[in-house]
Amino acid sequence: MKKTSYNICEYGTIRSKEDYSNAENILLSELYLPATHFNSLYNYISANQDESKEGEKPFALSSKGKRRQIRVKNYVGVIETRDGLHLEILPKIHLSKTSNEEAETKQVFLRMLKHLKNSPFVNVSKAHLEAPKDFPILEVFIKSYILEVESQLQHGIKHDYILHEENVSFLKGKLKIIENIKRNHSNKARFYCEFSDYSPNIAINRVIKSTLLKLVNLSNNYQNIYSINKIISHLEDVEPSTDFKSDFSKINLANKLFLKYKTTIEWSEIFLMNKSFTNFKGVNLNMAILFPMEKIFEDYLAYLFKKYSDGYKIKTQDRAYFLVEHKSEKRFGLRPDIVIDKEEVRQKVIDTKWKLLDENSERRNYNISQADMYQLYAYGKKYTSPTQEPRLVLLYPSNPNFTKKLNEFIYEGDLKLEVVPFDFTKDEKEQIEFIIGL
Repeated sequence: MKKTSYNICEYGTIRSKEDYSNAENILLSELYLPATHFNSLYNYISANQDESKEGEKPFALSSKGKRRQIRVKNYVGVIETRDGLHLEILPKIHLSKTSNEEAETKQVFLRMLKHLKNSPFVNVSKAHLEAPKDFPILEVFIKSYILEVESQLQHGIKHDYILHEENVSFLKGKLKIIENIKRNHSNKARFYCEFSDYSPNIAINRVIKSTLLKLVNLSNNYQNIYSINKIISHLEDVEPSTDFKSDFSKINLANKLFLKYKTTIEWSEIFLMNKSFTNFKGVNLNMAILFPMEKIFEDYLAYLFKKYSDGYKIKTQDRAYFLVEHKSEKRFGLRPDIVIDKEEVRQKVIDTKWKLLDENSERRNYNISQADMYQLYAYGKKYTSPTQEPRLVLLYPSNPNFTKKLNEFIYEGDLKLEVVPFDFTKDEKEQIEFIIGL
Protein backbone atom coordinates (compact mmCIF):
# COMPACT_ATOMS: atom_id res chain seq x y z
CA MET A 1 0.00 0.00 0.00
CA LYS A 2 1.23 3.49 -0.86
CA LYS A 3 2.26 5.50 2.20
CA THR A 4 1.32 9.11 2.84
CA SER A 5 3.75 10.93 5.16
CA TYR A 6 2.97 13.80 7.52
CA ASN A 7 4.88 15.67 10.23
CA ILE A 8 3.65 17.31 13.40
CA CYS A 9 5.38 18.53 16.53
CA GLU A 10 4.60 17.47 20.08
CA TYR A 11 1.68 19.32 21.68
CA GLY A 12 0.36 19.79 18.15
CA THR A 13 -3.25 19.30 17.09
CA ILE A 14 -4.49 16.94 14.39
CA ARG A 15 -7.82 17.70 12.70
CA SER A 16 -9.80 16.40 9.75
CA LYS A 17 -9.74 18.28 6.45
CA GLU A 18 -13.40 17.37 6.16
CA ASP A 19 -14.15 19.78 9.04
CA TYR A 20 -11.71 22.47 7.87
CA SER A 21 -11.89 22.39 4.09
CA ASN A 22 -9.72 25.47 3.49
CA ALA A 23 -7.04 24.65 6.06
CA GLU A 24 -3.44 24.15 4.94
CA ASN A 25 -0.56 22.36 6.62
CA ILE A 26 1.65 25.40 7.16
CA LEU A 27 2.65 24.93 10.80
CA LEU A 28 4.25 21.94 12.49
CA SER A 29 1.87 22.54 15.40
CA GLU A 30 -1.23 21.87 13.26
CA LEU A 31 -1.99 18.99 10.92
CA TYR A 32 -5.07 18.51 8.75
CA LEU A 33 -5.47 14.92 7.57
CA PRO A 34 -7.74 13.53 4.87
CA ALA A 35 -10.93 12.23 6.48
CA THR A 36 -10.03 8.57 5.89
CA HIS A 37 -6.67 8.85 7.67
CA PHE A 38 -8.05 11.05 10.44
CA ASN A 39 -10.99 8.76 11.19
CA SER A 40 -8.76 5.70 11.16
CA LEU A 41 -6.25 7.27 13.57
CA TYR A 42 -8.93 8.76 15.85
CA ASN A 43 -10.88 5.51 16.12
CA TYR A 44 -7.73 3.52 16.69
CA ILE A 45 -6.54 5.83 19.50
CA SER A 46 -9.99 5.77 21.07
CA ALA A 47 -10.10 1.98 21.08
CA ASN A 48 -6.52 1.22 22.09
CA GLN A 49 -5.23 3.79 24.57
CA ASP A 50 -4.99 2.13 27.96
CA GLU A 51 -7.37 4.04 30.23
CA SER A 52 -5.52 2.82 33.33
CA LYS A 53 -2.23 4.54 32.43
CA GLU A 54 -2.96 8.22 32.03
CA GLY A 55 0.71 9.17 32.24
CA GLU A 56 1.63 6.97 29.29
CA LYS A 57 -0.96 8.24 26.82
CA PRO A 58 0.76 9.80 23.82
CA PHE A 59 -2.48 11.42 22.59
CA ALA A 60 -5.54 13.16 23.97
CA LEU A 61 -8.90 13.14 22.17
CA SER A 62 -11.42 15.96 22.32
CA SER A 63 -14.34 17.50 20.43
CA LYS A 64 -15.55 20.99 19.59
CA GLY A 65 -19.16 20.46 18.73
CA LYS A 66 -19.11 17.87 15.96
CA ARG A 67 -15.49 18.58 15.15
CA ARG A 68 -13.15 16.03 16.67
CA GLN A 69 -9.46 16.57 17.18
CA ILE A 70 -6.37 14.69 18.34
CA ARG A 71 -3.82 16.46 20.49
CA VAL A 72 -0.29 15.10 20.55
CA LYS A 73 1.22 15.07 24.02
CA ASN A 74 4.90 15.11 24.97
CA TYR A 75 5.81 12.02 22.95
CA VAL A 76 7.98 12.03 19.83
CA GLY A 77 8.79 9.37 17.27
CA VAL A 78 6.97 7.68 14.43
CA ILE A 79 3.66 5.91 13.85
CA GLU A 80 2.71 3.96 10.78
CA THR A 81 -0.75 2.46 10.33
CA ARG A 82 -1.73 -0.37 8.03
CA ASP A 83 -3.90 1.90 5.91
CA GLY A 84 -0.84 3.85 4.74
CA LEU A 85 -0.58 6.76 7.21
CA HIS A 86 3.02 7.56 8.15
CA LEU A 87 3.14 10.14 10.97
CA GLU A 88 6.35 11.66 12.34
CA ILE A 89 6.07 13.48 15.68
CA LEU A 90 8.97 15.89 16.19
CA PRO A 91 10.16 17.92 19.22
CA LYS A 92 8.63 21.37 19.50
CA ILE A 93 11.73 23.27 18.43
CA HIS A 94 10.37 25.06 15.35
CA LEU A 95 6.81 26.03 14.56
CA SER A 96 6.91 26.78 10.83
CA LYS A 97 6.85 24.03 8.24
CA THR A 98 9.70 24.94 5.90
CA SER A 99 11.82 22.04 4.66
CA ASN A 100 14.94 23.50 6.30
CA GLU A 101 13.34 23.75 9.73
CA GLU A 102 11.84 20.27 9.49
CA ALA A 103 15.26 18.87 8.58
CA GLU A 104 16.93 20.79 11.43
CA THR A 105 14.32 19.57 13.91
CA LYS A 106 14.93 15.96 12.82
CA GLN A 107 18.67 16.44 13.20
CA VAL A 108 18.27 17.79 16.74
CA PHE A 109 15.87 14.98 17.66
CA LEU A 110 18.17 12.22 16.37
CA ARG A 111 21.19 13.86 18.01
CA MET A 112 19.38 13.83 21.35
CA LEU A 113 18.01 10.33 20.87
CA LYS A 114 21.53 8.94 20.55
CA HIS A 115 22.09 9.62 24.26
CA LEU A 116 18.82 8.16 25.58
CA LYS A 117 19.78 5.72 28.32
CA ASN A 118 18.74 2.07 28.17
CA SER A 119 18.00 2.27 24.46
CA PRO A 120 19.64 0.98 21.25
CA PHE A 121 19.98 4.38 19.56
CA VAL A 122 23.73 4.75 19.91
CA ASN A 123 24.21 4.33 16.12
CA VAL A 124 21.29 6.54 15.03
CA SER A 125 23.57 9.48 14.23
CA LYS A 126 25.74 7.33 11.96
CA ALA A 127 22.66 6.13 10.07
CA HIS A 128 21.38 9.70 9.75
CA LEU A 129 24.70 10.98 8.43
CA GLU A 130 24.51 8.42 5.62
CA ALA A 131 21.00 9.56 4.67
CA PRO A 132 19.57 12.73 3.07
CA LYS A 133 18.52 15.46 5.49
CA ASP A 134 14.82 14.88 4.85
CA PHE A 135 15.11 11.10 5.27
CA PRO A 136 12.06 9.74 7.14
CA ILE A 137 12.77 8.92 10.80
CA LEU A 138 11.54 5.35 10.40
CA GLU A 139 14.02 4.81 7.56
CA VAL A 140 16.80 6.15 9.82
CA PHE A 141 15.78 3.62 12.47
CA ILE A 142 15.73 0.85 9.85
CA LYS A 143 19.15 1.93 8.58
CA SER A 144 20.47 1.83 12.16
CA TYR A 145 19.28 -1.76 12.51
CA ILE A 146 20.88 -2.70 9.19
CA LEU A 147 24.23 -1.22 10.28
CA GLU A 148 24.07 -3.09 13.57
CA VAL A 149 23.28 -6.46 11.95
CA GLU A 150 25.93 -5.94 9.27
CA SER A 151 28.56 -5.33 11.95
CA GLN A 152 27.60 -8.66 13.59
CA LEU A 153 27.73 -10.58 10.31
CA GLN A 154 31.31 -9.43 9.75
CA HIS A 155 32.21 -11.98 12.43
CA GLY A 156 30.08 -14.68 10.83
CA ILE A 157 26.60 -16.01 11.61
CA LYS A 158 26.34 -17.23 15.17
CA HIS A 159 25.91 -21.01 15.56
CA ASP A 160 25.11 -23.05 18.65
CA TYR A 161 24.33 -26.63 19.60
CA ILE A 162 20.64 -27.49 19.37
CA LEU A 163 19.35 -30.59 21.16
CA HIS A 164 17.17 -32.87 19.01
CA GLU A 165 15.21 -36.06 19.59
CA GLU A 166 14.55 -37.96 16.37
CA ASN A 167 13.98 -41.43 14.94
CA VAL A 168 17.00 -41.93 12.65
CA SER A 169 18.42 -44.72 10.48
CA PHE A 170 21.74 -44.92 12.33
CA LEU A 171 22.84 -44.65 15.93
CA LYS A 172 23.59 -41.00 16.67
CA GLY A 173 24.32 -39.36 19.99
CA LYS A 174 22.46 -40.98 22.90
CA LEU A 175 19.95 -43.81 22.40
CA LYS A 176 16.67 -43.13 24.25
CA ILE A 177 16.06 -46.74 25.27
CA ILE A 178 12.45 -46.57 26.51
CA GLU A 179 11.28 -44.38 23.63
CA ASN A 180 13.19 -46.54 21.15
CA ILE A 181 11.42 -49.70 22.40
CA LYS A 182 8.03 -47.98 22.04
CA ARG A 183 8.67 -46.77 18.52
CA ASN A 184 10.98 -49.36 17.03
CA HIS A 185 10.17 -52.72 18.64
CA SER A 186 9.28 -54.13 15.21
CA ASN A 187 11.74 -52.04 13.18
CA LYS A 188 15.32 -52.77 14.12
CA ALA A 189 16.62 -50.49 11.37
CA ARG A 190 15.59 -47.33 13.23
CA PHE A 191 17.00 -45.74 16.37
CA TYR A 192 15.32 -43.12 18.54
CA CYS A 193 18.20 -40.88 19.60
CA GLU A 194 18.97 -37.63 21.39
CA PHE A 195 21.74 -35.65 19.72
CA SER A 196 23.06 -32.12 19.18
CA ASP A 197 23.46 -30.27 15.91
CA TYR A 198 25.72 -27.25 15.50
CA SER A 199 23.27 -24.99 13.70
CA PRO A 200 22.58 -21.32 12.87
CA ASN A 201 18.85 -21.90 13.43
CA ILE A 202 18.93 -20.52 16.98
CA ALA A 203 16.68 -18.04 18.77
CA ILE A 204 18.83 -14.95 18.23
CA ASN A 205 19.09 -15.56 14.47
CA ARG A 206 15.37 -16.36 14.17
CA VAL A 207 14.57 -13.02 15.84
CA ILE A 208 16.95 -11.15 13.52
CA LYS A 209 15.51 -12.80 10.41
CA SER A 210 11.93 -12.07 11.51
CA THR A 211 12.84 -8.43 12.11
CA LEU A 212 14.42 -8.15 8.66
CA LEU A 213 11.37 -9.74 7.00
CA LYS A 214 9.15 -7.17 8.71
CA LEU A 215 11.39 -4.24 7.82
CA VAL A 216 11.70 -5.18 4.15
CA ASN A 217 7.93 -4.67 3.93
CA LEU A 218 7.95 -1.48 6.02
CA SER A 219 10.74 0.31 4.17
CA ASN A 220 10.14 2.51 1.14
CA ASN A 221 13.82 3.23 0.60
CA TYR A 222 15.53 1.29 -2.19
CA GLN A 223 18.95 1.21 -0.50
CA ASN A 224 17.49 -0.06 2.78
CA ILE A 225 15.45 -2.73 0.97
CA TYR A 226 18.49 -3.83 -1.03
CA SER A 227 20.63 -4.10 2.14
CA ILE A 228 17.95 -6.05 4.00
CA ASN A 229 17.53 -8.56 1.17
CA LYS A 230 21.29 -9.01 1.01
CA ILE A 231 21.41 -9.85 4.73
CA ILE A 232 18.43 -12.22 4.45
CA SER A 233 20.27 -14.14 1.72
CA HIS A 234 22.96 -14.98 4.29
CA LEU A 235 20.33 -16.38 6.67
CA GLU A 236 18.80 -18.95 4.33
CA ASP A 237 19.40 -21.77 6.87
CA VAL A 238 17.58 -19.83 9.59
CA GLU A 239 13.81 -20.10 10.02
CA PRO A 240 11.76 -17.02 10.96
CA SER A 241 10.58 -16.97 14.55
CA THR A 242 7.12 -18.45 15.14
CA ASP A 243 7.00 -17.28 18.76
CA PHE A 244 8.70 -13.92 19.38
CA LYS A 245 8.17 -13.94 23.14
CA SER A 246 9.62 -17.43 23.52
CA ASP A 247 12.66 -16.72 21.36
CA PHE A 248 13.43 -13.44 23.15
CA SER A 249 13.30 -15.30 26.47
CA LYS A 250 15.99 -17.69 25.23
CA ILE A 251 18.46 -14.87 24.54
CA ASN A 252 20.47 -14.25 27.70
CA LEU A 253 22.18 -10.89 27.29
CA ALA A 254 23.94 -11.44 30.63
CA ASN A 255 25.89 -14.18 28.89
CA LYS A 256 29.12 -12.74 27.46
CA LEU A 257 28.56 -14.73 24.26
CA PHE A 258 25.38 -12.74 23.60
CA LEU A 259 26.43 -9.37 25.05
CA LYS A 260 27.68 -8.03 21.70
CA TYR A 261 24.17 -8.58 20.32
CA LYS A 262 22.57 -6.32 22.96
CA THR A 263 21.84 -3.39 20.65
CA THR A 264 20.59 -5.67 17.87
CA ILE A 265 18.16 -7.41 20.23
CA GLU A 266 16.91 -4.11 21.68
CA TRP A 267 16.17 -2.92 18.14
CA SER A 268 14.42 -6.22 17.34
CA GLU A 269 12.19 -5.84 20.39
CA ILE A 270 11.20 -2.37 19.22
CA PHE A 271 10.38 -3.49 15.69
CA LEU A 272 8.77 -6.86 16.45
CA MET A 273 7.08 -6.11 19.78
CA ASN A 274 6.56 -2.30 19.49
CA LYS A 275 8.59 -2.13 22.68
CA SER A 276 9.40 1.55 23.10
CA PHE A 277 8.45 3.84 25.98
CA THR A 278 4.66 3.66 25.67
CA ASN A 279 1.95 1.02 25.73
CA PHE A 280 0.57 2.37 22.43
CA LYS A 281 0.24 -0.64 20.13
CA GLY A 282 -2.30 -2.85 18.35
CA VAL A 283 -3.15 -4.93 15.33
CA ASN A 284 -3.87 -1.92 13.09
CA LEU A 285 -0.35 -0.54 13.52
CA ASN A 286 2.65 -1.46 11.42
CA MET A 287 4.91 0.42 13.79
CA ALA A 288 4.77 2.73 16.81
CA ILE A 289 8.11 3.96 18.16
CA LEU A 290 7.32 6.71 20.65
CA PHE A 291 9.42 8.26 23.40
CA PRO A 292 8.67 10.82 26.16
CA MET A 293 10.57 14.01 25.35
CA GLU A 294 11.07 14.66 29.07
CA LYS A 295 13.32 11.59 29.34
CA ILE A 296 15.19 12.39 26.10
CA PHE A 297 15.76 15.99 27.27
CA GLU A 298 16.95 14.85 30.71
CA ASP A 299 19.46 12.31 29.36
CA TYR A 300 20.77 14.63 26.66
CA LEU A 301 21.37 17.53 29.06
CA ALA A 302 23.16 15.13 31.42
CA TYR A 303 25.42 14.13 28.52
CA LEU A 304 26.15 17.77 27.59
CA PHE A 305 27.06 18.76 31.16
CA LYS A 306 29.48 15.84 31.41
CA LYS A 307 30.98 16.75 28.03
CA TYR A 308 31.46 20.48 28.65
CA SER A 309 32.27 20.64 32.38
CA ASP A 310 36.05 20.17 32.53
CA GLY A 311 37.31 20.49 36.08
CA TYR A 312 33.88 19.97 37.63
CA LYS A 313 32.45 16.83 39.21
CA ILE A 314 29.11 16.02 37.59
CA LYS A 315 26.65 13.70 39.31
CA THR A 316 23.41 12.67 37.61
CA GLN A 317 20.36 11.39 39.47
CA ASP A 318 22.25 11.97 42.72
CA ARG A 319 20.94 9.91 45.65
CA ALA A 320 22.82 11.55 48.50
CA TYR A 321 19.78 12.86 50.41
CA PHE A 322 16.30 11.88 51.55
CA LEU A 323 13.41 14.18 52.31
CA VAL A 324 12.56 12.83 55.79
CA GLU A 325 13.45 10.28 58.43
CA HIS A 326 10.79 8.02 59.93
CA LYS A 327 11.42 5.44 62.67
CA SER A 328 15.16 5.92 62.21
CA GLU A 329 14.87 5.18 58.47
CA LYS A 330 15.49 7.62 55.64
CA ARG A 331 12.51 7.90 53.28
CA PHE A 332 11.48 9.66 50.06
CA GLY A 333 14.79 9.85 48.23
CA LEU A 334 15.67 13.06 46.39
CA ARG A 335 16.89 12.65 42.79
CA PRO A 336 18.06 15.94 41.26
CA ASP A 337 18.93 15.46 37.59
CA ILE A 338 22.37 17.10 37.79
CA VAL A 339 24.62 18.16 40.68
CA ILE A 340 27.79 20.15 39.89
CA ASP A 341 30.65 20.25 42.40
CA LYS A 342 34.03 21.92 42.46
CA GLU A 343 36.21 22.99 45.38
CA GLU A 344 35.66 26.60 46.46
CA VAL A 345 32.86 26.99 43.89
CA ARG A 346 29.23 27.23 44.90
CA GLN A 347 27.48 23.91 44.34
CA LYS A 348 24.75 23.84 41.67
CA VAL A 349 21.68 21.63 41.72
CA ILE A 350 19.89 21.42 38.37
CA ASP A 351 16.62 19.87 37.31
CA THR A 352 15.47 19.61 33.70
CA LYS A 353 11.80 19.96 32.77
CA TRP A 354 10.41 19.47 29.27
CA LYS A 355 7.55 21.95 29.62
CA LEU A 356 6.53 25.06 27.68
CA LEU A 357 7.04 28.25 29.68
CA ASP A 358 5.74 31.68 28.73
CA GLU A 359 7.93 34.61 29.79
CA ASN A 360 5.02 36.99 29.10
CA SER A 361 2.63 35.27 31.51
CA GLU A 362 3.83 36.52 34.87
CA ARG A 363 0.34 36.36 36.41
CA ARG A 364 0.30 32.61 35.75
CA ASN A 365 3.85 32.22 37.09
CA TYR A 366 5.17 31.74 33.54
CA ASN A 367 3.52 28.25 33.53
CA ILE A 368 5.99 26.97 36.14
CA SER A 369 4.26 24.40 38.28
CA GLN A 370 4.10 24.87 42.03
CA ALA A 371 5.30 21.26 42.45
CA ASP A 372 8.53 22.11 40.60
CA MET A 373 9.14 25.08 42.87
CA TYR A 374 8.61 22.95 45.99
CA GLN A 375 10.90 20.26 44.57
CA LEU A 376 13.78 22.71 44.04
CA TYR A 377 13.23 24.18 47.52
CA ALA A 378 13.64 20.70 49.01
CA TYR A 379 16.86 20.25 47.04
CA GLY A 380 18.11 23.61 48.26
CA LYS A 381 17.51 22.81 51.93
CA LYS A 382 19.07 19.35 51.75
CA TYR A 383 22.12 20.36 49.72
CA THR A 384 22.92 23.37 51.93
CA SER A 385 26.35 23.00 53.55
CA PRO A 386 27.36 24.54 56.90
CA THR A 387 28.96 27.43 55.00
CA GLN A 388 26.96 27.86 51.79
CA GLU A 389 23.62 27.29 50.13
CA PRO A 390 23.59 25.81 46.61
CA ARG A 391 22.64 27.64 43.45
CA LEU A 392 19.40 26.13 42.13
CA VAL A 393 18.59 25.95 38.41
CA LEU A 394 15.50 24.85 36.50
CA LEU A 395 16.22 24.16 32.82
CA TYR A 396 13.38 24.24 30.30
CA PRO A 397 13.47 24.02 26.51
CA SER A 398 13.28 27.38 24.81
CA ASN A 399 10.28 28.17 22.67
CA PRO A 400 9.05 31.31 20.88
CA ASN A 401 7.49 32.47 24.17
CA PHE A 402 10.50 31.63 26.36
CA THR A 403 13.79 32.89 24.97
CA LYS A 404 15.64 34.45 27.92
CA LYS A 405 16.46 33.73 31.56
CA LEU A 406 13.79 34.86 33.99
CA ASN A 407 14.56 37.14 36.92
CA GLU A 408 15.80 35.01 39.81
CA PHE A 409 13.34 33.58 42.33
CA ILE A 410 14.29 34.09 45.99
CA TYR A 411 13.22 31.44 48.49
CA GLU A 412 14.94 32.94 51.52
CA GLY A 413 18.31 34.49 52.22
CA ASP A 414 20.86 33.26 49.67
CA LEU A 415 18.70 30.34 48.53
CA LYS A 416 17.75 31.41 45.03
CA LEU A 417 16.48 29.74 41.88
CA GLU A 418 17.37 30.51 38.26
CA VAL A 419 14.94 29.53 35.48
CA VAL A 420 16.79 29.22 32.19
CA PRO A 421 15.84 28.26 28.60
CA PHE A 422 17.97 25.83 26.61
CA ASP A 423 17.98 26.43 22.87
CA PHE A 424 19.00 23.48 20.68
CA THR A 425 19.44 25.73 17.67
CA LYS A 426 22.28 27.66 19.38
CA ASP A 427 25.77 26.72 20.50
CA GLU A 428 25.34 24.06 23.19
CA LYS A 429 28.80 24.42 24.72
CA GLU A 430 28.33 28.15 25.30
CA GLN A 431 24.96 27.54 26.97
CA ILE A 432 26.34 24.85 29.30
CA GLU A 433 29.24 27.11 30.29
CA PHE A 434 26.79 29.97 30.93
CA ILE A 435 24.67 27.78 33.23
CA ILE A 436 27.73 26.54 35.13
CA GLY A 437 28.81 30.14 35.61
CA LEU A 438 25.50 31.36 37.06
